[in-house]
Amino acid sequence: MIKEIRMPAGGQTTDVSVVGTWLVKIGDKVERGDALLEIETDKATLTVESYAKGIVLALLVEEGDETPAGEVIALIGDESDREEAKVRLAGEDVLKNQKPEEEKKAIMEETLTSEEEYQPIDKNAPRRTKPKAFVSGSEKDVLKQNARKPGQIKAMPNAKVLAKENHILLEDVAEASGKNVLKRQDVAAFLENHIQEKEETIIPFTNMRRVIARRMLDSVQNIPVFTAAVEIDMTQCMAFRRLVNSAKDERKVSYNDILFKCMEAAIRAYPYVNTSYSDEGILLHKDVNIGLAVSVEGGLVVPVVRRVQEKSISEIAAYNRENIGKARDGSLSLEEMSGGTITLSNLGMYPITQFTAIINPPEVCILAVGAIEEKPVFADGTWRAVPVMKLTGSFDHRIVDGAYAAGFLGELKRIIENPALALV
Repeated sequence: MIKEIRMPAGGQTTDVSVVGTWLVKIGDKVERGDALLEIETDKATLTVESYAKGIVLALLVEEGDETPAGEVIALIGDESDREEAKVRLAGEDVLKNQKPEEEKKAIMEETLTSEEEYQPIDKNAPRRTKPKAFVSGSEKDVLKQNARKPGQIKAMPNAKVLAKENHILLEDVAEASGKNVLKRQDVAAFLENHIQEKEETIIPFTNMRRVIARRMLDSVQNIPVFTAAVEIDMTQCMAFRRLVNSAKDERKVSYNDILFKCMEAAIRAYPYVNTSYSDEGILLHKDVNIGLAVSVEGGLVVPVVRRVQEKSISEIAAYNRENIGKARDGSLSLEEMSGGTITLSNLGMYPITQFTAIINPPEVCILAVGAIEEKPVFADGTWRAVPVMKLTGSFDHRIVDGAYAAGFLGELKRIIENPALALV
């Protein structure tokens, strides 16, 4: 029996994923759990595994295709299923690999070269191949007029999209590649070969970057945001971290790990910061699931530590280390990036002392922390240097009012300045 492999859901924010690289080909034998292909979602590059055992009978999408969740992307079965697969491919117009008649014809023509094409026995009959016409003029004009006419060039939809995004003429790609039927790879190769020749270069959006742009724009346009900041004396927090990290046989904890626990403690007193907005009302979350913004090549991902209220700082540290490692090597799962109820963004490793972060819907709060810097403070008749960190909260004003947000930030400041309070 033929088993259908369908495109998995791309996450909470999109139903479409981009086909990256097929790791199998038609005729390959696969087992359950074998990697079939890589896909690019709005959050990361993921590997799709086979949930069926058998022979790969058909690959129904091409590399670069944007494919919605649930669409059939491959067929797997036994040797006895080959004929049925052929029938399905021939008869089901809904399958993605079904091409218009003109594209089928173009693809068939592409398999024949001008020297190998069948020539009619009747010499008076027209030849199927046409000699190239030579037009005198400048080298540029000759290249233009010797190029294939637009009507003769066929291109896959994803190749057309990539060419349009980069303002490239399909005729130029056809001239460079020598092909009448263009795939996305041909356009990409043309881009790579000609990138040195351009004074300005357009870098195509990755799916991740495109979704980040859309979601951030939606957040700014649709959420009435207000921000507030507090300045935190980090003396006790720094001492607490040194104490924890001085213990032998223990993995180190970061400021992010301590802040996670402090955030959870403050949320106990101000639970509406840990909510989501909906048309029906305010969704109050039972668990505190904190996301950490992590910069990766090509964008930003937000792995989540779930049920922070049940974890120690050392356990939080272990989860954050694992999540950051997976984020950097592109192996985060969709589950590990879903379900966040509040987010922390930390630029403290850069010389950034304060910034404002954009809310990650459907959450209602994101906290932005900057670098720790020493600030002179006059107290008890003398000046002393105090390590200070600025923390800025962005809040959805539809749920969190100014006074409530100020109370939350004040409580969070109190706990960070006395981190032992987070443990009670």
